[in-house]
Amino acid sequence: MKKNAKNNDFLEIILLAVFFSIVFPTHLFGEEQQKELKLTRQKAVEITLQNNLDIAVERINSKIEDENITLENSFFDPALFADFSLEKTTTPSASAFASPDVTKEDNINFSIGLKQTLKAGTYYELKLNSIRNTTNSSFSGLDPQYSSFIDLDFTQPLLRDFGIDLNTRKIKIATNNRDISQKEFKNLVIQSISDVQNVYWDLVFKREDLKVKKQSLDLAKDFENRVRIQVDVGVLAPLEILQAQSEVAAREEAVIIAENEIKDLEDQLKTKLNFPPDAEEWNSTLVPADSPSFADEIFQLEEFLKIALENRPEMEELRLELDNEQIDIAYKKNQLYPTIDLVASFGLNGISGDAVAVTNQSTGLTQTTRFGGNYDRSLSRALSGDTYSYDIGLKFEYPIGNRASKSSLTASKLEVEKTLIEIKNQEQQITLEVKEAVREIETNVKRVNVTRVSKKLATEKMSAEEKKFEVGLSTSFKVLEFQKDLTEEQSKEIKAIIDYTKSIVNLYRVAGIALEKNNVELN
Repeated sequence: MKKNAKNNDFLEIILLAVFFSIVFPTHLFGEEQQKELKLTRQKAVEITLQNNLDIAVERINSKIEDENITLENSFFDPALFADFSLEKTTTPSASAFASPDVTKEDNINFSIGLKQTLKAGTYYELKLNSIRNTTNSSFSGLDPQYSSFIDLDFTQPLLRDFGIDLNTRKIKIATNNRDISQKEFKNLVIQSISDVQNVYWDLVFKREDLKVKKQSLDLAKDFENRVRIQVDVGVLAPLEILQAQSEVAAREEAVIIAENEIKDLEDQLKTKLNFPPDAEEWNSTLVPADSPSFADEIFQLEEFLKIALENRPEMEELRLELDNEQIDIAYKKNQLYPTIDLVASFGLNGISGDAVAVTNQSTGLTQTTRFGGNYDRSLSRALSGDTYSYDIGLKFEYPIGNRASKSSLTASKLEVEKTLIEIKNQEQQITLEVKEAVREIETNVKRVNVTRVSKKLATEKMSAEEKKFEVGLSTSFKVLEFQKDLTEEQSKEIKAIIDYTKSIVNLYRVAGIALEKNNVELN
């Protein structure tokens, strides 16, 4: 009766479980199955370039440097200027012949002009100045009087600050700085796409390794069933089943650990891809769509050394910095010269106004000036060139001792010397990295070949040991050990292939050609 009661209780539990599984969906009792997001290696690279915040910041830095070039070019832009002023003066006169003895004048001054510094160091200023003058003086033949002056002032350095190359040095330095920023951007992109590929291949390895571990678990379970049958029929001792069960549990633990490691790597890859915090990708399972491939390629060390020294962004940055410093030295050498400037000015002038008859008090003769006319007339007379002025000369200046320029030049030469050392050091570092990368590839090729042989031998040994077990010439312990050996060799082969793939990624990184190899163009 007790036995029947137990059977009834067990049946009730089963029926209750079936009822709840039908009424309530399974996702209420556990996590909803995550969606799978298949991801190729190339797509991972593209997403990284789109979402990486460091890359976005560096891209802005390059645009800022572009604006700095425009800023330096703007130094040579012409400038339009204008002045306007009103002036009133009242001046007493001590002359007994003054008429009147207190002179009053009103002036309206207006000027407009253009000034510019040219790339050769030349400075010019072209100005039109117009004055309208009214006065109470009896001797003024024009009232109001219009005066027009057209002046051109010119300064040309002959020694210090002379030459197009010298005066455009800041533009060249700004251009080099823009290029340096672009090289930093390139370096960041290379590092970013290399990092994301490494995590991608790590995830590929873990997923492939999980398959191996699941296959190993299936082997252990199958072997456990075979041992159980033989124990049940009395062929094997009951102790044998414990060994098989223990190994099944151990391999189940290995599967659980591998699954957890896969989740960790998925999160690392999602972080590298920089998905937004609320993106649905965080709730998806990343499934690499690419599989590792192995082709025993030959990577010539000398070829990649040459490529790396030409293409590594760090080398290009140092070369640009050296160019900036040499531009600076050329400028500071020029600053050792004295200042000798050619200065010149040329002016045209003309007057007009309302002509007023003036009587000479000593002779009584009344005359009228021939320069009457409106304002336009004063301007046309200036442009005629009949009345003009000019002067030309030299300006000289030299600081005694000139210690500031000499010290500055010495410091710049030391900067060049330091940069040359840095270039040499960088060359050595790049050479070391390329040698290590090529050597790593060669090592991984050997590892792949060796692990393939080891896997084959492990398969054969396991098969042979199982046959011996079937005829009672081996133990479950030995069979399980050979299964573990096969699993280990399978994992080693996959790891060797993945490491080979990653070592190629590393070689392209240290050679500075990762962008070309990943079909990435920088805009």
